[in-house]
Amino acid sequence: MPNWSTSFQLPNVPYEGKLEHCLRILRVQRQELIPLRKEISICKLQSARWEDLMRHWREKYEGSQEELERIKKENESLRKEKEKLKEEIERFAKTNNRYQVALFDHGNFKQKNEDEEKKNKGGQPGHKDTNREKGVDYSTYPRKRIFAKICGKCETPLTRVRSTKQKILVDIVINPEIIKLIIESERQWCGGCKTEVLAKDSQALPFTEYGINTFMMVMILRFSCHSSMENITKVIAVSHGLALSKSDISNLLKKAAMHLGKRYDELKKAVRQGQVMYKDETGWLVHGQKAWMWIMANEKETVYFAAESRGKGIAKEMYGDSQADAMTDGLRSYESVLPEDKHLYCWAHILRFAYEETVHDKKDSMASLLRDDLVKTYHLKKENLEIPKEELRVLLTEKIDNLLTLSSKEPSFQKIQNRLRNQKSGLIKALLVTKDGTNNLAERELRNMAIKRTISNGSDTFKGMETTAIIGSVLQTLSRNNEAPFFPSLTTYLKAGIQEKYSQYLHVAFSEP
Repeated sequence: MPNWSTSFQLPNVPYEGKLEHCLRILRVQRQELIPLRKEISICKLQSARWEDLMRHWREKYEGSQEELERIKKENESLRKEKEKLKEEIERFAKTNNRYQVALFDHGNFKQKNEDEEKKNKGGQPGHKDTNREKGVDYSTYPRKRIFAKICGKCETPLTRVRSTKQKILVDIVINPEIIKLIIESERQWCGGCKTEVLAKDSQALPFTEYGINTFMMVMILRFSCHSSMENITKVIAVSHGLALSKSDISNLLKKAAMHLGKRYDELKKAVRQGQVMYKDETGWLVHGQKAWMWIMANEKETVYFAAESRGKGIAKEMYGDSQADAMTDGLRSYESVLPEDKHLYCWAHILRFAYEETVHDKKDSMASLLRDDLVKTYHLKKENLEIPKEELRVLLTEKIDNLLTLSSKEPSFQKIQNRLRNQKSGLIKALLVTKDGTNNLAERELRNMAIKRTISNGSDTFKGMETTAIIGSVLQTLSRNNEAPFFPSLTTYLKAGIQEKYSQYLHVAFSEP
């Protein structure tokens, strides 16, 4: 380091001495200048290095702050996701236990009765008698007597005897021979209406060469037996000897939907004019895309409705101008489109919801007690069959109001109570105007379509889905009304649709002897 102690004060000497002194100071400063410059350079280098180091730590610190903020946000997001996953796990746990706890352990929402007698084996009182042999008159059966001429084991000749052993035989006829005809219709003239008259054979259809019996079998196999088109071709070929392609079957079904459209509209009108309309919906696939198959039904008719969504517009269109009470499972799509005084809510759904919510609750919890009281409330109608409806209404209202006055901080309790509060009037009315207060009728009728969806994986086109809804509605309604002849009734509906569009089929046809 330079020696900064050198004195610059001029001595008290003559001028020549002062000059010499200054020159000596300059010489000393020149000698110290080089080390000073070196030191300055070193300091500058060190300063730059420390500035770079400070900049590095400043950037790192600021980056750490940003990283810290990012980590905080990420942790918050993970926390919310964790809560969501926790709720999902709890919901799935309830769903997995539903079939064991909510559908079986409670005995189909029955109250435990220790004094209930054990049922005897066989038919139960009040159940429909399904014994086929009981109502059969075997005296009308033709008889066929058979015998053997030789023993099949040792080939010994056998003699005829009088004693016999009877066996009833009921079988079907498999006829691989098909009817092949050329129908010649006389070109007659009506002098009354001045039109040409072409009589049509009762077996013929205007849009295909195949007869009406083939047509009926295809529809029955497709919609009542849930057969695929490929399986239908095999059955028709093996049992009747008729070769059909899948495109033939598809075309027949499309034409059927068109000519059964009138009957389909009649079914919708009948359901809307009924006292109670049972409504539900299930998922469907149209060429792999999500769609919905809706249902509206009453005690006699069933109507399926193809739709692209599950929105309230579909619910409004199906209900139309009806004044019927609508039984639903509580889907929000029905809430705003149905009249407020026409809502009926399914007791099976709210009780199942109560059992699902209390899967993990203790038996003595408030939620479990509320659930058990709900079951008892549901059975009030069965236990009081003799009292008038108005008294039953008062009894149900009082019971539910008492349940709504209870309080608890248990989340499951609050969920059950909130649903009960929102559906109170509809639940009470459901027990008053229906047999069992549930939407099971719609679910049973929709099960047929759910099976078909599983087997066929939906429809290739939306038009095909509409075809399924129309034909399925007609056949399902016929299946429910066992007193109506199935095959003749279906034939009548189809012919009525054909005659409406093709006037030539109104003429009664006769053939030459």
